[in-house]
Amino acid sequence: MPFDTFSERLRLVADESLALCKREWGRNGVGIEIPISPKIGWQPTFYMKPSRVLMIAVEVGDRLFPDSLRGAAHDIEHYDFPIAVYQACALDIFQKDPGQARVNLLRERGIGIITVDDAGHSTIQTRAEPLAQHISREKLDSALTELTPKLKVKFRTAHTTYETNVGQGLQAASQIIEALIDCIAKQAEAAGVVAAGTSAKDAALIIDDLWAAGAFHNYRAVLGAARSFLREHRNPSSHPSETAKKEATRTRKCKTGFLESLRVALELRKIIKALDYKILIV
Repeated sequence: MPFDTFSERLRLVADESLALCKREWGRNGVGIEIPISPKIGWQPTFYMKPSRVLMIAVEVGDRLFPDSLRGAAHDIEHYDFPIAVYQACALDIFQKDPGQARVNLLRERGIGIITVDDAGHSTIQTRAEPLAQHISREKLDSALTELTPKLKVKFRTAHTTYETNVGQGLQAASQIIEALIDCIAKQAEAAGVVAAGTSAKDAALIIDDLWAAGAFHNYRAVLGAARSFLREHRNPSSHPSETAKKEATRTRKCKTGFLESLRVALELRKIIKALDYKILIV
């Protein structure tokens, strides 16, 4: 009988959270109290595979964010199958968490939360994307600190898209980088630093023209980083891959690209400020 080592209370949480997950994601590939893989140093209470490129794994317990989850995060992020992780607990444990400290730790680490009350009513309190995809709000806020209010809004919007579709989110971030490059080019044209019509070119060609201009010699490293970013991440696929391994690789690449876009945007903003240009993007 599943969950027979649990207390009566935790068995209710396990039974009802499993039932909820089956309603939410179906019954495909359900595993109960068995390891996902020897490569992951954590055994979930249960897991399921809603699609060929997504696994949902759930830890049932009354201690929020247990050490087993904390330690397994690295293994899960680097496993060749995207895994979204949830913790299921009794509702009163969730509600009585002092200052929501451990609840916030779960959210910050990208772990979803399911609660079950004494009557057996189950609720998804926080949804989770695959851990390999997760960029925490804390990390995002830190990266946005030195950007302008308008750029912060644009990147937050791109991040919201990224949370549901990594490819489209990265594409949105890439468009912000292209807009910054275009912004620099238009003002460089107006100053006579580059030829008229430069801003009408493709972003990569704009960067080449800026690179060659004397006024930008001190900024070649940044321009090179921007060109490298666009070459690598400009046109990411917005569709899931055909295999879990390829999807895991695509997800990690998109995460790397999104974080890189934040770094490139900051450096481009420094160029704009140093040249006394303005950030003129729609």
